[in-house]
Amino acid sequence: MKKIRLFLYLIVFFVSTSCGYEPIYSKNINKNINKELLSISVKNIKDRPGQILRNSLLNELNPERERVILKYNLVIEISESKTDLAYRRDMAATRADLENSAKYLLTEIKSGEIILKQVAKSISSFDIVESVYATLIAEKDAREKNLQVLTDDIYTNLVIFFKNK
Repeated sequence: MKKIRLFLYLIVFFVSTSCGYEPIYSKNINKNINKELLSISVKNIKDRPGQILRNSLLNELNPERERVILKYNLVIEISESKTDLAYRRDMAATRADLENSAKYLLTEIKSGEIILKQVAKSISSFDIVESVYATLIAEKDAREKNLQVLTDDIYTNLVIFFKNK
């Protein structure tokens, strides 16, 4: 009986002292934040990884492709580097790290003022095997994973920025 009473007290305590946690990935994020995200124009990014990142961001920011008045420009500069990690006795690499980073600026269209400036990075590893094709596919897969992580990071940072604004 005492255990049940203690359990009930704990439930009442935790319910009454909630932390105010609000998930930012829910479909029903604050309407003001959603309007701000919809009004972001993502500028073109050079090269194929940039196109993939831009398209992925557009899908996150405005998945329904609603027509809105644009208030902000998001300018992204993407870079990539590859580092060999593991070596065989003949000094041929067997593993590599692929690092993608994105420097991005959010500016207001009216004033041209920079309101957010950040960097997002992601690193993935892949095996370097004797088959050139298999190595290229592994590198491509690592790049796509990195770009998805960058998309998620940029989107999360934008939501947090507008939530705190």
